[in-house]
Formats: sequence, structure tokens, C-alpha cells
Amino acid sequence: MNDGMTLWKERVNAYWNMAIRYLRLIGNSGFLFTVYVLIIIGSYYYSVFLDWLPQSFPAVWVFVAVFAHLLTRSGVRTFVKPADVVFLLPYESKLGAYFQASKWYSIGLQSGIILLALVVLSPLFSEYLAAEAGSLLLVFVLLIAAKGWNIIASFEEQRFQSESDRRSHFLLRGIINLVFTYLLFSGASLLFVLAIFVIMAGLYVMYYQKLAKKLSIKWDHLIEVEQEMLFFFYRIANAFTDVPQLRNKVRPRTYLKGFMPILIDSKKSVYHYLFVKSFIRANDYLGIYVRLVLIAAVILLALPTGWLQVVVLLLFMHMVTTQLSTLWYHYDTNMWVDLYPVEDTEKTGALTQLSFRLLLIMTSVLLGVLLASSSLLVAGGALILGGVYSYVGSHRLIHKRRKQ
Repeated sequence: MNDGMTLWKERVNAYWNMAIRYLRLIGNSGFLFTVYVLIIIGSYYYSVFLDWLPQSFPAVWVFVAVFAHLLTRSGVRTFVKPADVVFLLPYESKLGAYFQASKWYSIGLQSGIILLALVVLSPLFSEYLAAEAGSLLLVFVLLIAAKGWNIIASFEEQRFQSESDRRSHFLLRGIINLVFTYLLFSGASLLFVLAIFVIMAGLYVMYYQKLAKKLSIKWDHLIEVEQEMLFFFYRIANAFTDVPQLRNKVRPRTYLKGFMPILIDSKKSVYHYLFVKSFIRANDYLGIYVRLVLIAAVILLALPTGWLQVVVLLLFMHMVTTQLSTLWYHYDTNMWVDLYPVEDTEKTGALTQLSFRLLLIMTSVLLGVLLASSSLLVAGGALILGGVYSYVGSHRLIHKRRKQ
């Protein structure tokens, strides 16, 4: 291998060709419309929330917690593959440009996340911190510089064989980032902030560079980290469409088998049994469902009493319907299922029954939240509209979603 950059560009292009296909599906999803509506609602109540906060609110600690976390968690996307431990190991000395490009790629991508967090928190910054911390643009530049140091330090830490060594260095960077962000957002003198950068530079030159010369790359660990990052994207995409790479992830969850009679009572179709089993055990269907119900409950509690709560309930029910529609494709690549002597109408009925019961369960849980936090009129409206959506969503909308 003469040019590591050629290989890096090929892998980045292959990844983004795949990712763009999923992003298009997400963009065309009705799920995304639900997110837009929630953002609009959230932006309004965000301003109301800011007006409600007292002048003594410790906003600096909110910024320290958020940005120290974002700085410390600085994984590097290397795009390595399991076979690289065999085929690229002999060329490790020629991959300097490859890994350097990975670091710059990670800095750029994670800088975007920091920018997004700053934009979201900018009203809070202007209200509580602008007088002491100064320009938001200068804060952003300093945060990006700190992120760059964390990225290159994090990459060198992956050379340790021991997990305890990697964790101890992660903790060290966390402490440095806590001090740095506190000085940055509390309005400390710029000299103190620059002193932290001097410490970072000294650590890199006197320690991390020597670490890179002393220890070789641990390919198995780099592959494990890369797979975790890749599957994180797959799990997000799986909320909108079926992702084949996740189909083989099965968890026993025997402790949940008692819930099966609640979700199914029909034995006439094998798909009734398969869909319930897949929902409980496969991929992250159950996890996404539970998280959406819990998030909806928290938002309903936070919102003021009114019909907006019912709108939010219906929006989250639509999210669940979108997620459940991907169950239809779960067995498409399994040839053994094709051997069952069943019609597609039975498969359709199985998906309808499961989604109908899950939507009713969701309605019941959120109805309990509304009864505890809202008026009887709103709760009654939620009961009626939630029941109607449960039927329409499971008998019609979910099947329109799977045909897209």
C-alpha cells in the first residue's frame, strides 16, 4: 500500500453513500414532520422557561456540565473494518495520513455538534453569561481548540491494552475539561484560559507524542470502537426504516415472556407469534417504544394544562406507528419464513393486532399521566382521540407507511 489517503477516501465515500440513502428515508418520513412540530412547540416553551428562571439560576454549571461532557467524549471515526487486523497490520507504518485524516474528520464532525449545542443554549448564554464570558464566537473558537486536543489525545489513548488505563486517561481529560469550561464560562481572565491550553500542549508534546512512539495501535480495540459508532447510526436509522445490519441482534429477555399474552391472543397465524417475539427480543424495537412513551410522559408533565398536551400525545403515537411499521420487513431475508403456508393477509393482520395493542397501552399510560397532571376534560379528549388513533394508526396508517 502506497497511499493510505486513497483507502480513507474510498471508505468515507462508501460510508456516506450508505448514510445518505438512510438520511433520505428519514427526510421523507412522517416521523420527521413530528420532530419539526415538537421543535416548534419546544422553542415556544423554551422562551417561557427562560422567563420563569430566577436571576440566581446557576447557568454556568449547566454550560460546564454540557460542554465538559462534549469535549471529553471524543471518539475518532477511523472507518476500520474487522478484516483490517489481518490485511492492514503489515502496513501500519504507512497509515499515518489515514489516521491523521480520521482525526480531522472527527474534529469537524464533533465541532458541528458543539456549534449546535451553543446555538440551542445561546438564549441562556445571552441572559446569564454574556456579561462575564464575553463573545459567543470567541467561546466557540476556544471550545473547538479544546476539542482538537481531546481528539488527538483520545486517539493516542486507544493504544493502551488495558481498559483501566484508558478510563484513567479519560478521567484525567475530564478533569482538565471541567476546569477549562468553568474558567471559560465563569468569566475568568483570558490568561487563565490560555494557561489551560499551555497545559494541554505540554501534555501532548511531553506525554502523548512519546506514547505514540512507544505503543503500537491496538487494532482490535479500534475496530470495536468503530463498530459501536457505526451501530449507533444504524439504531437511529432503524427508528425510521428497516436496517438489515441490525436484524441479527437478538436478546433473550426471558423475563418479559409474561407480557406475550397481553400482546397476542391469536394462534391462527405464525406471524402473530413472530412479530411479538421480534418486538420483544430483536433489535431495539422495545427499547425505542419504551423511550418514546417515557419522553412523551415527561413532556406532558412539563406542558401547561391544555389541548396542546393531546396534540403532543398524538404526535408521539405517530412516532411509535412509524417505528412499528419496520417490523413488516424483519423477516424478508429469512428464507425459512417463506416456507410457512400463510397468506400475506395473515401477516397484515398480525402487524395490525400487535400495533393496535401497543398503541392502546401507550394511550393508557399517557392517560394516567394526564389524569395526574391535567384536567378531566383534556384527559377525556386524550382518551377518545388516542383510542381513535390507535385504531386508524394500526389498521390503516401503519400499512401505508410500510408501502413507502
